[in-house]
Amino acid sequence: MPIKQADRFEILNLLYRQLMVWDGTSVNANEIIEKNKSLLIELKTIDVLLSEQGNGKYNEMEQQHVASIIKAQQELLTVIKHDRTDILEKMKQVNQKNKIVNNYYSSFQQSIFVDKGM
Repeated sequence: MPIKQADRFEILNLLYRQLMVWDGTSVNANEIIEKNKSLLIELKTIDVLLSEQGNGKYNEMEQQHVASIIKAQQELLTVIKHDRTDILEKMKQVNQKNKIVNNYYSSFQQSIFVDKGM
């Protein structure tokens, strides 16, 4: 069965719909990215097959869908990067607290020698 541009357009629609149900959280963004991986692989395969058939060029409607998908994915990645930065900052703060506590306790655990011969 030959691959048609309608097949590619359907995959683009699925990608777009999954991106539009995003609730704005990084957890949901990760889930959407995982779901879209298989669709992106399928889209790549269809693109190759359409190119081999001489019909690989995207029409205007498909180009608009791709632009919308790219924009939505960039928003997903921005939220993920922002949350990652926040988590790394919190980890640094926790590590800093641990260093302060360790330094405080180590100052009490060290032996103090008094030279009585002075």
